[in-house]
Amino acid sequence: MDDLVIPLAVNASEYDNSALLSTFARYISLQLAAVTAEMWGAARAVAVRGAIRTLGAMLKAARIDRCVYVDHWLVLRNLNAHLTEDQVARLTDFLVERFPGHAIVFTLTPLTHAPLLNLLGARGYDFVYGLHTRMMLPTQAEGNRQVRENRRRDSRLLEAAGYRLVDGREVPGCAPRLVELYRALNGEKYRTNLQYTEEFFAWTLREGILKYTLAVKDGRVDGFYGHHVHDDVLFSPVFGYDVALPQELGLYRGLVYQLMQDGVDAGQTVELGAGADPFKSLRGAIPIPRWNAVHTRHLSSFRQGAWRMLRRFANDALRPASRGMMRKLDGEDVKGFDPLSLPFTPPTGQTPQEASRSLRQQVDALEQALEAAAGLESEARLRALAPLSQTLHNWPQPVPRVVALRERLTRLEQEARRKPARATADTQVAPAEHARQLLEGAARLGDTSLIAAHLGEASAQHLKAVVESLRQAAGCVGVVLTATRGDKVVLVTAASVALRDQGLDAGQLMAQVAPCVDGKGGGSAEVAWGGGSRAEGIDAALAAARSYVQSRRTPGERS
Repeated sequence: MDDLVIPLAVNASEYDNSALLSTFARYISLQLAAVTAEMWGAARAVAVRGAIRTLGAMLKAARIDRCVYVDHWLVLRNLNAHLTEDQVARLTDFLVERFPGHAIVFTLTPLTHAPLLNLLGARGYDFVYGLHTRMMLPTQAEGNRQVRENRRRDSRLLEAAGYRLVDGREVPGCAPRLVELYRALNGEKYRTNLQYTEEFFAWTLREGILKYTLAVKDGRVDGFYGHHVHDDVLFSPVFGYDVALPQELGLYRGLVYQLMQDGVDAGQTVELGAGADPFKSLRGAIPIPRWNAVHTRHLSSFRQGAWRMLRRFANDALRPASRGMMRKLDGEDVKGFDPLSLPFTPPTGQTPQEASRSLRQQVDALEQALEAAAGLESEARLRALAPLSQTLHNWPQPVPRVVALRERLTRLEQEARRKPARATADTQVAPAEHARQLLEGAARLGDTSLIAAHLGEASAQHLKAVVESLRQAAGCVGVVLTATRGDKVVLVTAASVALRDQGLDAGQLMAQVAPCVDGKGGGSAEVAWGGGSRAEGIDAALAAARSYVQSRRTPGERS
């Protein structure tokens, strides 16, 4: 339609099919499997299972699985077309005429397709809660302290276990091993997942439909995932690993980390799907509801009544249960699981496309600012680079473009220091104004502001005046400044009253930075002065100051 390819999955009465292709399997079979005596208690489990079976019998009688699933790509997600109002109307009319005995079903998330859900609602579709998935937007990739620590540990697992990550196209004939690993995981632990053949893996590898990443050790593939990307959303429909290997190897954790990192590096949203919710929550993936938009007005009143019954079960029982579980895992600010309220809006406030575009624009702006600074000389360049340095060195999840910009920044700083300006800093800007500029560009480490900067050929008088201004700043402020006098390096460190009250003083900062320039220094807890003979170590000295202050922050401050 209008050059759009819109696949249809048509079911008649396969009530035990995959939950992707069976309304009955999703709302009855899966829910029966989830009601256990361990979770509900023996007596209550019997009662709940009985109620679900009764509902299931009524739904079967109403042929609930006579459905046309629209824009259903079987194994891939997030490929749904962004239809216009006219296209929704024409497509609905066509499907009702072509399949007069089938319910018409779209399954969408408000994060990616809120406008389409609203258009469907205006066309007379009803909404049935369709359980949830988990996603991580690129603007949320940093997470809290616990998320960062979990991801940091996960990042080391595969390398520590001796695994290499290899592109699947570089391992000819790996399809039999992939299907073996997939079935080992999904044949037991995730039995409701689709069961793929060896031909499927060979075909998707050959045609590039999925990009495969393999964990290889001693020439043997022990784990893998395959993913696709559409509209700035990365999704992995196939995942597997050797479940016979010791859990301590961390194959699952390491592969999930790399999958998420693929999205972070590209500035994309990562969809991890449902299942293993506690694990995914602790890695920063937030829950997102899925909704079925269902058109039944052309069906008999009996069948419409069955869909109303299912809607009440899903919206008034399953949705609150999902919200309760998510709040236990993700906190009280879980969004999107409240009672149905139109119009739909993205629960995170941004769509994946908007988040990716915002991130790209921020990095583009940094790139342009670096290029503008490159046209300046010496002290003017260093002043222009100071706020950019703070932004780049505090950037969450340093994606490849940010890493490249950091390297560019370092080269520009080194060039500027090799060509000091004839005019010193104190002749170009007043100390108080210079202090204000430095404070604005300070790195924010919890409630601590760290000013770590090189001032070029600044005079002792200018340095003293700048430091004195910064010492009077409100809050926890640490200062590490360097300057050059010919081939010598001048160091000065300072700590505000609030910072000293937290146990961090100027002498401790000096002890961290002086060795980097082959120097030494000393002074009081408020201000310390020093010097060195190796100007090449200035960048390392400033980096050492940042690392030291970061390490001294309390757990509460880190969060």
